[in-house]
Amino acid sequence: MATAETAPAPEDRLATPTVVLWPEHDPLFPVEWSDRIDDFFGQARLRLVAGAGHFAPLEFPGVIAEEVRAFL
Repeated sequence: MATAETAPAPEDRLATPTVVLWPEHDPLFPVEWSDRIDDFFGQARLRLVAGAGHFAPLEFPGVIAEEVRAFL
């Protein structure tokens, strides 16, 4: 179970700035689990995607493209 994952030590967390797109209705990764993002990433921004489920590229490609464009 993902909630049983052991978080790395702070110095071992992924340091790359990261945007995590989290679907509102993902049956495999509930929104409640998003509170652990900072346990694994040193610089993460969480963006909840309203109305979406588990299949990101099919359900919210525009949101993904928007975040990629913002990065570039």
